[in-house]
Amino acid sequence: MVITSAPAKIILLGEHAAVYGIPVLSASVDLRTYANVEIRKDKKFIINAEDIGIKNFEFDFSDLEKLKRNIKISLIVDAIEKTENYLSEKKGLTLDINSEIPVASGLGSSASLASALVLGISRELGHDLSLNEIANIAWNIEHIVHKKSSGVDPFTVTYGGVVRYKKGKIKKLKIKEYPVITLGNTKIAVNTGEVVKDVMSLKKRLPNIFSEWLKCVSLLIEEGQKCLEIGDLKRFGELMNINHGLLSAIGVSSSELDNLVWVARKKTSYAKLSGKGRGGIIIALGDAENEIKSSGGDVIKSKICDEGV
Repeated sequence: MVITSAPAKIILLGEHAAVYGIPVLSASVDLRTYANVEIRKDKKFIINAEDIGIKNFEFDFSDLEKLKRNIKISLIVDAIEKTENYLSEKKGLTLDINSEIPVASGLGSSASLASALVLGISRELGHDLSLNEIANIAWNIEHIVHKKSSGVDPFTVTYGGVVRYKKGKIKKLKIKEYPVITLGNTKIAVNTGEVVKDVMSLKKRLPNIFSEWLKCVSLLIEEGQKCLEIGDLKRFGELMNINHGLLSAIGVSSSELDNLVWVARKKTSYAKLSGKGRGGIIIALGDAENEIKSSGGDVIKSKICDEGV
């Protein structure tokens, strides 16, 4: 038996721009998905994932294609198929899965699950994949959930730390000390694919304006990376605030997100939505726990971590 885990992730700067080839700054945080993987003597699969109400769910290879249409387990099934196909294996497995990551919150829960499963399945079957291989397989798996995944989530959770990501290329930034953050959750679950589709529609309607929007985000990324590397968190926080305004301008914020952002700024001065938007989470630079709670948001206890899958 092999036990693996992968972290959650946050977007520091650059949401929605990665889809169009603009770099993004992201980070892993210390909420994790755990996968216990054990090879079987038969060709069956048994899944236990109590977080989503699955217990002793049994199937075999002939069921894989139809089970991809089952939203609850489609990602797990796709992870089994794509990983075993990549390895040229065809073995039965028992998978026990549990997670600390709130789903549909912008924390990369599906990427975390995919990465943990790819590592777990490959190791249990006797293969030692590189981080790049794990991230790319997980990216391919994520398409079943997000349709047009930029890849930032699977690469961030696989490599860990604070990273710069662009089109399947990742660079781990050298930062002396990770900033203290507070995560506030609106508790509103949003379909990532729908939000991405709406932004694409806006791009088609207003191509020239959207092109300038992307240029602004690109400038934020370049300046933000410099700030993180030299430890200028005040300036980085100002860039976070600007990024939130740009995200609001393309319609991916919401009254609930804006409320948490503004109450957090009363204490820390710097906060923005993180992830796909319209629901999910905000990140504040510094401690804004009491302010977020008093405004009706949930505080997710977490910090930036260096460990990936």
